[in-house]
Amino acid sequence: MTRQGSRRANSVRRAGTGPVPARPLFVEHDLKADEHRVGPHDHLTRGEILALLPTSPVWPQPKYRGVAPGTTRLAGASKILDWLLSHPGEGWQARWQAADADRGKDWIDELNAGDHRSPDSRRNEIIMGLNSLMISRVVLPRYGFLRGYKAMRLFKNLQQMFPAGQIERMREFGAEVGMTPRHIDEGLRVISAMILYTGRDLHQLTAEDVFHLRAVGRRDIGEAYVGTHSAWDLLRGAGVIDCKDSLKDALRHGQRPTAELVDAYNIQSTPVRNVLVRYLEERRPGVDYGTFRGLVGSLAGVFWADIEAHHPGIDTLRLQQDVTDGWKQRLVTYTDKSGQVRERRSRVDVMMRVRGFYPDIQEWAHDDPFWAQWAVPSPITRGDGAGNHKNIAQTHSRMHQRVRERLPHLPTLVETAERLHREAATLLAAAVATPFGEVFEHEGRHYLHVLPKVSQVPSRLDHASRHVYVQEVGADARRINQSDVEDDTFWAWAVIETLRHTGVRVEELTEISHLALVSYKLPDTGEVVPLLQIVPSKSNEERLLLVSPELASVLATVVKRLSDANDGKIPLVARYDHHERVTGPPLPHLFQRRHYWQAEVMGESAIKRLLDTALAATGLRDNAGEPLRYTPHDFRRMFATEAVTGGLPVHIAARILGHKTLTTTQAYLAVFQDDLVRTYRGFLDRRRADRPQEEYREPTEQEWRDFQQHFELRKVSLGTCGRPYGTPCKHEHACIRCPVLQLDPRQKPRLIEIIQNLRERIREARANGWLGEVEGLQVSFDAAAKLASLNRTRTDGSPQLVNLGMPLFTDTPPTTGEPAHAPDTPDLVRLPAPQGRPAADR
Repeated sequence: MTRQGSRRANSVRRAGTGPVPARPLFVEHDLKADEHRVGPHDHLTRGEILALLPTSPVWPQPKYRGVAPGTTRLAGASKILDWLLSHPGEGWQARWQAADADRGKDWIDELNAGDHRSPDSRRNEIIMGLNSLMISRVVLPRYGFLRGYKAMRLFKNLQQMFPAGQIERMREFGAEVGMTPRHIDEGLRVISAMILYTGRDLHQLTAEDVFHLRAVGRRDIGEAYVGTHSAWDLLRGAGVIDCKDSLKDALRHGQRPTAELVDAYNIQSTPVRNVLVRYLEERRPGVDYGTFRGLVGSLAGVFWADIEAHHPGIDTLRLQQDVTDGWKQRLVTYTDKSGQVRERRSRVDVMMRVRGFYPDIQEWAHDDPFWAQWAVPSPITRGDGAGNHKNIAQTHSRMHQRVRERLPHLPTLVETAERLHREAATLLAAAVATPFGEVFEHEGRHYLHVLPKVSQVPSRLDHASRHVYVQEVGADARRINQSDVEDDTFWAWAVIETLRHTGVRVEELTEISHLALVSYKLPDTGEVVPLLQIVPSKSNEERLLLVSPELASVLATVVKRLSDANDGKIPLVARYDHHERVTGPPLPHLFQRRHYWQAEVMGESAIKRLLDTALAATGLRDNAGEPLRYTPHDFRRMFATEAVTGGLPVHIAARILGHKTLTTTQAYLAVFQDDLVRTYRGFLDRRRADRPQEEYREPTEQEWRDFQQHFELRKVSLGTCGRPYGTPCKHEHACIRCPVLQLDPRQKPRLIEIIQNLRERIREARANGWLGEVEGLQVSFDAAAKLASLNRTRTDGSPQLVNLGMPLFTDTPPTTGEPAHAPDTPDLVRLPAPQGRPAADR
């Protein structure tokens, strides 16, 4: 099974049921820990809490002699504690939860009932008291409460309690990796929220605390809270978390156990579930992880989970005919994410995997007794896969049609990508050359070089070029990060050029590193040619591609861009393989970009977005009037088609593309009508060039009369002679023996007379002992009989049944010397009618 097929299997749905349970790419964490948090002072009394608060390092110092500091804070804290005491619970945290204080700040106004001071004074008193209680870890609020609380003074006070030098160390680390001050401040606020939530000190925080924070954010707002990734990196920089991976890499699932993949489909029958797990464990070492996940989806999800959904309680692999027929019917369609019912194009592939499942068990039962009880006949017959050739032909037809639609527009796409990058680069250069706040003109339009916010300016000057903002002068103009626009257009151009010049797969594109550029010295001429090393991917075959001058220019531009932006070096970045779920070693990958402050290898979705953006600028549309879409694999098919139609042998194209068989490469090739005409005309030209030129001169009058006379001389008594023009008769006009005689159906009676005459002459020759005459006549007789049997039409022009040469049984044996079978007519020999049914039914 190919990797492409495994991807289709991963997205497959249960036939006739809801969607297959999703297998998330990242680890999800349990959120029940929310209910088991208590602070270190949870069981102190009210008086002990009020005595503890002034011991905080951030408690205000007295400004005037005789005036007790923090009086307002203590008053606010006293009201909150009295309010919490009115709710049930064994500790302050239990009472906080019983009062549902995490719902928001609306309960603050309830505590000020009867207070006649100004609303601001009353509210500030409660907030200052609450801040003191949270800093002292008396109550531990939830992340949702802190997100809506928005008390910047609370976070700043808490950060003052960090160990000496930690804040400076984290800020220096953030600036070193390219964080903006805004990112650093967001990360520090998240770290402060984690301390308030967990009740721990800074050095006690763990990676699990960050994972839990991310899970809470995904539950509450659908994504991680702002600053989560910054907090992870700042904690790494401060040495609190001992991990070299980014938060995204640390959360990767990786390759999951077989039992976990099978259990995602909630199979009810434990014996069948165990059989599937054990079978898949046997198959797993022989396939890649992407193919294996597709196999699990087909057997456990599309097959058995659907069987159980429609036939609950079934616990045997021996399926009744009605069960199998129902599943095959439901397999034809599936329900997508939007709820629409669609045709399942991979249904034959699914049935072939199920068909292989049963024979494997039957074979393994010979060596392992465990499989004996499960060795039952397969519900999938040989005929169920009969339509696979048709599906493959339809798939190839769709592929070829995509190439025919897109290849003619490829120059337009390339030109548009170049133009977009050129325009974006010149606008960026003009903005950089203009002071902040001034207007400049570019290609007839006026732009303002906008001064970015302080929080958006990186701390390191070498990152400043990534934050150039411009705004077109106009009423509805908006501010644009021209650095991002130029970066997007550059990488769109680089991706398009590399794909069309190499024909590599999209995963191979992302795997290209600076180390893949090698040179080779030709032994005969000593010339050094550049080569591009493609690491093993789908077919696990490494190959080398000759770098053309156009491709060399693109790769050199990419290398220079990365080197200039990173102090002359290409950053080492680890690439995550989404199909195999593994992270590779850090390498100088060429197709890498900075996501905020982190360098990452481009993903397939990012490459598709770049292509879509460039295509939208072309305005191209398909035959249906819809915007024309290109996928990265379309460039691979177009590369193969252009190379082969340009004269490259198909077996060389197969080596370049990394195909193991020529059949795969031939399926990539789309033939255009003009290619047919051009190729055939080229064939005629080459054939004519190999023949003498005098054969193509104008014929003389005599030659033309001879040519016409030739066709008149081809007419004989039995039909027409089929010998080529200008060739003599090789049988000395013994037409009955000639294999090129084309029998005229109207001369059939004459042929019968000739056969009868030959029979009589053979009898006469044998009777007189003329054995030489017998041999010659026998040759003519055999040729005539064969000629009669090859006659395909009757005298009236209707189709003639072919004589199969079956023997004719008669009551009397033939006379000695007479041919064993010489029918008077060459019609098909009639066999006796079968008994038991009327002749009309035969």
